[in-house]
This record gives sequence, structure tokens and C-alpha cells, in this order.
Amino acid sequence: MLVTAPADQLLTGFQLVENRCSYCKTELCDGDPVSAYAVRYAGDESWSIPRLYCRDCHPTTIADPTLGATELLAEGRLGCMMDAATQQTSLTLLGIERVIQSVPEDGRATL
Repeated sequence: MLVTAPADQLLTGFQLVENRCSYCKTELCDGDPVSAYAVRYAGDESWSIPRLYCRDCHPTTIADPTLGATELLAEGRLGCMMDAATQQTSLTLLGIERVIQSVPEDGRATL
């Protein structure tokens, strides 16, 4: 079954693995404004966020879309989410303000 949702709803609360800017390697913390690059390849059911940027380094567009992938560039801030049962916290995306999207057909094939 295919589930669709607006990109800001999809990315809000997304648990992040990395907390450093992918470009300048600055450590990012709860409350920091960020841009996140999210991607889902054709045939995959799940999204990933391989790159996170601080506001000084954030790209403003998806320069070279990837053929066969849906890519999102979202601006928002970092927040902490807590699981009361396990008493563990995780860094997540919150307050998504703007999303730029490329669709699988926008990209170029690489050789």
C-alpha cells in the first residue's frame, strides 16, 4: 500500500544519525537552524537523510538531481525527541519551513 504525505509532515520528527554539517563539520545542536537533504530511490519504501547542513553552508537548490530518485531539500531546525519507555533521546527535524523537491524524472543518468 502506498502512503503519501506532504514533505514537511514526512520529515518532521525524522530521527537523524549525524549531528554535524556535511560541509564544514560544525557540530549542530538542539534548536539550531538546518537544511536537510533527503532522498528516496525508485523502488525503495524508506527515506534517508544522508546530508545535514548548518545555515551558513546550506544549499538553496538541488543542483544535479539524480535520475530515479525523489530528492528533498528542507529547511527547519533541530529538536530532541524522547522515548519515555526507554529514557532515550534522539535528534530530529522540526519546524520544516520550506521544501524544494526534485522528482525521479528530473535527473540525469550518470555513466
